[in-house]
Order: sequence, then structure tokens, then C-alpha cells
Amino acid sequence: MQYIIQGKWQDGATSAVSPAELRCLDGRVYLSVAGREFLRAPHSQLTLSPKLGRTPRYLHFAEQPGQFESDDHEQLDRLSRDLGDGGYAFIHRLENHLGMVVLATVVVAALIWGYFTWGVPVGSKVLAERLPADLLDRSAQETLKFLEEFQFEETALSAERQQEIRDSFHDFAPQYPIEKLRFYGGGNQGANAFALPDGTIIFTDEIIALADTDEELLAVFGHELGHVAHRHSLRHVIQGSAISLTLALITGEVSALGDLLLTAPVVFTQLSYSRQFELESDDYAVQMLRDRGHSPQALADMLTKLYQSKRCEAVGGCDTDDESAADVESAGDGEWLHYLSTHPHLEERISLTRDRE
Repeated sequence: MQYIIQGKWQDGATSAVSPAELRCLDGRVYLSVAGREFLRAPHSQLTLSPKLGRTPRYLHFAEQPGQFESDDHEQLDRLSRDLGDGGYAFIHRLENHLGMVVLATVVVAALIWGYFTWGVPVGSKVLAERLPADLLDRSAQETLKFLEEFQFEETALSAERQQEIRDSFHDFAPQYPIEKLRFYGGGNQGANAFALPDGTIIFTDEIIALADTDEELLAVFGHELGHVAHRHSLRHVIQGSAISLTLALITGEVSALGDLLLTAPVVFTQLSYSRQFELESDDYAVQMLRDRGHSPQALADMLTKLYQSKRCEAVGGCDTDDESAADVESAGDGEWLHYLSTHPHLEERISLTRDRE
């Protein structure tokens, strides 16, 4: 049975658009442009674009430039069935089915959530373990330059005290290249210790003064070795650059991530590790302490001192125990809560530490 589709013809060579009519009969189509028959073709030589809402559809002819455009969807659907494009019709029905739209939305949302919850952390771990050593070295060098120029001061520790600590750390972890251990006056950093991507570990004078025993310093050292072993600093930065991570996973190109590490050294000096990373490093330190005959209580004691130190820094100092407790409750809450937002609560970490004894 014959049916006619009204539309427009574009010749593909100029911008001209002419009124056109497509007559469909017995497995063939007859195209008339501006009232004159222009061409005829069997269905096997036709390609009809998929249906997308109420937007116009396009019919292309094999070995013939140009296209026929029409929004006569009722007749176009008929032609689509004659051409055997049942798959497109099925997809269109799905697109217009509210239940399927809702289901697709939920599935896509779940995939995105799963990707950023599990995919990005797993991908960041894989990439962190595969970045070349020279890139890590350059990143650490740039970070140290930044620290020395803008944050840290020259250490006040005597050469003898520095050597004592180095010897103690070397006995504790002989596999660690002790020349990468650095000492600085903390400045605004205060009592702190952290690890750079290449394995360099920095101790400030303030955290050394905070420790009552060398065993407590070993506990902090073991914790930082945990960050190094698990490449937490790299994984933290990569996870924070999920778009770059996605592109790297798709293309296999990690140069963009390398540029990030080399041009943002300040990131490594202000890391606030996730709860997972902190607890992983606590586990690492506890296991090292136990394996070497030391009590994990040293880590719990040092954690307590560090948290008390941070709370006092938030209010500008603690003169007495009573005053410090009152001050902490009444002032500096914003800074203290910000610190806790990315660190497990003290009670949680100490409890887990003691449970491993």
C-alpha cells in the first residue's frame, strides 16, 4: 500500500533546502524534489536515522549525496517498520517508558556512586604503585623547597641528638634509607611528622620535644612508615583528582597526574588523611612495635599528646589542666572540629591500638 511522507531535501553540496515528498510503494521509495521526481531506490539502499523524541529524522540514500528530512513521525515509523529497524523502535519505547527512565536513572546513579566509592580508591592505589621513582623524587624535592622557604625553620636539634634519633630509627627499620629522614623547626606546623611521596619522612623539633621517650618517637616513625608503604600521600592526591584519574585509567596516560604532583607541592604539606589511611598506618606501626619487642602503648601515648597539643594550639596555648579543658570547650572549636573531620577520634584510635596489644 502506498503512503507519502512530506519533508525537505538537502543536496549536501549547498545550503539550499527544497520542499520534497517521499512516496513509498512495494519495497521502493520515490523521491520528488520541488515537484519533480529526483530519484528512486529500493529499501536496501536506505538508511533512516533513529527516532529521538519529536526531533526530525533523516533518510540517506546509498551512493547519493544529500538527505531527506522529515518530522512526519507517524509515516516515518511506518517506513522504519518496512525497513526492519525494530531495534530503534524498541529503544524509543524504552526512552518513553517512565518506569524504565526511573530505573535507568537509579542504575546510572548507583554506577557513579560505586565508581567514586570503590573505583577511584582502587584506581588511585594502582596508579600510585606504578608512578616512576624519578617523578616521586622530583615531587619531594619541590615540596622540600616550598617547606624550607615558606613554612619550616632550621632545626634547633644538636647534631648529636639528630644522630641518636637516626641510629634509633635505623635499628628499628634497617630497610629504610635513613638519609631521607629530615629535621626542621615546625613553625606554624607545630608538632608534626609526615611522609613525602618518595619516602622522605620529616620530624619537627616540636614533636620530638613532645615525646618523653625514644619509644614514642619510634611509634610515630612506624606510623609514617605505614604512610610510605601504602603510598597514602599519592593516593590522597589522586583520589582528589578523580577526573584526572578517570582519564588516566581510560587512556593509560599518567602525565597529567605527574604534572599535578610536580606543580602542587603545597598539597603534600597540608595532607589530612582519611580515617582509613590513618588506621592503616596505626596498624602498620603497632605491628612494627610488637615485632621489635616494643609496647603499642607508646603509640597510644603519643597520639594522646598530639591531640592535646592540637587542641591547645587551637586556643593559643594551655596554661593549666583546668584552663585547657575549659578553653578547649569554649574556644577554637571550629579549628579542632576541622582537624577531627579527617582524623579518627582519639578514643577510637587509642582503643584500637590497645586492642592489638
